[in-house]
Amino acid sequence: SASAYVPDSYSGTYGDLYYIVTDAGEIEINGCEKSATTVKIPAEIDGKPVTSIGNGAFIACSSLTEITIPGSVTSIGVQAFEECSSLTEITIPNSVTSIGVRAFRNCGNLTEITIPDSITSIGAEAFDGTPWLTAKQAENPLVIV
Repeated sequence: SASAYVPDSYSGTYGDLYYIVTDAGEIEINGCEKSATTVKIPAEIDGKPVTSIGNGAFIACSSLTEITIPGSVTSIGVQAFEECSSLTEITIPNSVTSIGVRAFRNCGNLTEITIPDSITSIGAEAFDGTPWLTAKQAENPLVIV
């Protein structure tokens, strides 16, 4: 298939993105075309707020070089960006409170990550295999994310 992760079910598409409408009437991004290089997630789709990036939504999107996450997003799911090997930087907006397990694992070129103070939960191995974490640990061996 053309997508890194075509979800079993989705409500619609927006550009290269697949999404579902949750029971709360909010939007969760739950897939992306594998060939996408630059993705700007909108703050809303059809008047509904985009509040989450679902589990595995961008997993192994190896062409993805740039991702913009809007301030409407409050959670980044499990393995959401795992193995996005072309991603070099990411700014997580201060609306986000949780980052899932292995969310950015093995993003081998991810050197710049901005993590806001709003984060209350980061899953295990969220940044494992990134140059960013390696650099932080070189500065302070006690850094464990």
